[in-house]
Amino acid sequence: MAQVKVKINAPKPSLETVRSYRDFDRFMDRYRKYYSTDGIRHMLYNDRKKLVYIVIIILFLMLLLFVDDITTSKNTDNGQAPSTEQTTE
Repeated sequence: MAQVKVKINAPKPSLETVRSYRDFDRFMDRYRKYYSTDGIRHMLYNDRKKLVYIVIIILFLMLLLFVDDITTSKNTDNGQAPSTEQTTE
């Protein structure tokens, strides 16, 4: 089990330390960077692995959507009648 060290009577940080973390402009810059289309595009272009994963997932989903259409069109091209039609001889 991990041991956790807890400071019961820890000294309060100085005012300068507290104010250094209250940088609202830096927070908003990061927010705009990560939640805008330009920021997302920049992250994807820099991290090629994520971009490749997204492309593979999209291709796989498109394959799942259209593979049924391909198999049914092959059955009708081979001279077999579709299962919904009745053939008479």
